[in-house]
Amino acid sequence: MRGVFITGTGTGVGKTALAAGLAWALRQRKVNVGVMKPFATADRAFSRKYRSRDTATLALAAGVEDSDSELNPFFCSVAASPLLASQLKREPPASIEKALRVLQNIAKKHDFMIVEGIGGIMVPLTENESVADFAKRAGLPAVIVTTSVIGTLNHTLLTVMACKEFGISIKGIIVNKMPKNPGIAERKAPEMIERLTGIQVLATLPFSKGANHAAIGKMLEKAIDLDSLLSV
Repeated sequence: MRGVFITGTGTGVGKTALAAGLAWALRQRKVNVGVMKPFATADRAFSRKYRSRDTATLALAAGVEDSDSELNPFFCSVAASPLLASQLKREPPASIEKALRVLQNIAKKHDFMIVEGIGGIMVPLTENESVADFAKRAGLPAVIVTTSVIGTLNHTLLTVMACKEFGISIKGIIVNKMPKNPGIAERKAPEMIERLTGIQVLATLPFSKGANHAAIGKMLEKAIDLDSLLSV
């Protein structure tokens, strides 16, 4: 299976926007790209067709017709970690085994998969399993999404450390939401992240309120070597 696993240093760093932008960019290259959000939670279902807003965004960007149950095997209508959400709703917990079976089946229909995690890499799925367990078993290299805000060095280093602890290879890091007029600490953050982690910062993208997947995709086309990404 060829593809990448998009994870982040936490909630709200822009994983879905970047995953959708990447899907759009690859689609412009005539790549048959598939998308998946194995685990999702929200206060309520987004629409009749897609329970998760993130799933709807990814599907639109990739232009896929896969069913919602393929794109998102686990959804719970509580905005919390899958573990806590399932317990609060008294529903069955997320199943890594089921999500992996779905991923393997949907990957047969596509040449390249973009799989987006939920929250950060250590978000608990069950009492004994986290997103990292799923990413490890999926066997896809990770792209870590972070930001340049205060605390990013700690959050990014912890995410890299967790990936290495689980044996998850890291393709690179994307620093997202760079302010229009960044301070010195924000400007230096990407350089420091690369130096401390030894992992390439693939791109530094500006904060862009309301940017759609096409706009983000065009930024990624200019910033990232897509041929290198496709070679994974």
